[in-house]
Amino acid sequence: MSDNKLPSPPAEVPVQSDMTLLAPRFREAVGRVMADMRVWEYTPVIFETLRTNERQTFLYGFGREWDDGRGTVTQSATAHDTWHGYGLAVDIICGRRQWSAAPDFWHVLGTSARRHGLVWGGDWNGDWSISDETFVDRPHIQWGAMRRSPSSRAVELKKSGGLVAVWSAVSAL
Repeated sequence: MSDNKLPSPPAEVPVQSDMTLLAPRFREAVGRVMADMRVWEYTPVIFETLRTNERQTFLYGFGREWDDGRGTVTQSATAHDTWHGYGLAVDIICGRRQWSAAPDFWHVLGTSARRHGLVWGGDWNGDWSISDETFVDRPHIQWGAMRRSPSSRAVELKKSGGLVAVWSAVSAL
């Protein structure tokens, strides 16, 4: 019997959690979500904001090229395939329990995100109104009613005009 276990992952690619790298209107909305969470006596932490292509490639390798027990952690192969690569998505975790937060933490995060016009990855349960939403990503919130992943138009806008061009196109400036 052969061992088909994947090797351990390489060294972690650094996480960026700087809120100033987010689109201005999105950053403001995330700040309101964080404030809501604190009012309810939760300890939210911005885990990740703008994601580099190197970081995205590292995350995509989980469950495909290497593993540490997490399995597949993202469906996006490059930073062009995720709103994190555009400064239009963040991952928020619990300061005390990180990704193992109690269900009420995630419920309040989702409720607050929706309240402030954001999309919560916990709503991606296969029953949501956008057809490509088929998985749950509870720490994830993103700007507006965009589809889960950026379109080819967003990629072209970023290439030709940078993040500001994308932010302008989605009214996040």
